[in-house]
Amino acid sequence: MRFEYSGWIWAGLAAAALVVALVYLWHLRRRSALDALGSSGMLERLTRIDLSGSPYRRGALVAAALALAGLAMAGPQWGAQEVEEQTRALDVVVALDISESMWAEDVRPNRFERQRLAGWRLVTELAGHRIGLVAFAGAGYQLSPLTIDHSALHLYLDALDPTAAGTPGSSPAGAIRQAVSLLQEAPTEAGDRAIVILSDGESHDEEREVLEAARAAAAERIRVYVIGIGGDRGEPIPRHDPMGGRIDGYKRDSEGEIVLSRMMTEPLSSAARLTRGLWARADEGGMSRVLAALAELRRGRGDVTRGVRWTPRFQWFVAGALLLLALDWVWAWRRQR
Repeated sequence: MRFEYSGWIWAGLAAAALVVALVYLWHLRRRSALDALGSSGMLERLTRIDLSGSPYRRGALVAAALALAGLAMAGPQWGAQEVEEQTRALDVVVALDISESMWAEDVRPNRFERQRLAGWRLVTELAGHRIGLVAFAGAGYQLSPLTIDHSALHLYLDALDPTAAGTPGSSPAGAIRQAVSLLQEAPTEAGDRAIVILSDGESHDEEREVLEAARAAAAERIRVYVIGIGGDRGEPIPRHDPMGGRIDGYKRDSEGEIVLSRMMTEPLSSAARLTRGLWARADEGGMSRVLAALAELRRGRGDVTRGVRWTPRFQWFVAGALLLLALDWVWAWRRQR
């Protein structure tokens, strides 16, 4: 036997104890008032009412009914049964850009932190679905396989840092290939699969490479959705130390000129079209549009979960409480007769 909300047990016992205390105090006050009027025998002859009785029986019935009501509210359960449930979910890989250009501050506080917040929202909004994480700079890196343990995904997002990129640059093609590989490892039966890329769109890959990776994804019936983060005007890229702390100055090219970075629509928007996906700007409701598009995809059969289902038994305690209250009413009615 188990209780789902055990706190209600103590609430019911407290209410029962309060009723007993109030009945006792009322009885003492009543006896004191009657004694002040005269002897009980004389008062009974004048009023023809038995004044020797006490309300303890009624108080006990009401107190017991409250205790049973507390037990019913606590959600008593017994009779466990083993059950299996088939989950229905999407398989989604979120690819995050950790290239140096994500330090640009044309969005506040910077592109990378805005991307992290977007990743948090994606993981939160897609509760119940299987999600994997990929990070990419000059190459793609698997952070997490497909999982429904979204608390672990939040930890990965918190620990993400552009300075952790092993290969400089930005390779959307590598990110798509890595995400496709991740989705192929644990397919969901008869369900749609998707890749969501968060990036400023800058690419050191040739457009042909990105489109080839997108065609490979389309051949696997995997859709690519892209959320563009950044501004259209050129923005310098602040320099950071290996621990992620900002230092003076901005990134410069081989000739000493400050490098300017801006959000690029191509080639990722073309990759999204090839896979029947979507490209949208983060500052124009892109996240909401992508979430709405994902909600329209067909959910497949996921993992089979096994658990224990307990049978609720609160009805017995409710019936007991009602029976005691009915007995109290009958007792009061007989006294009045």
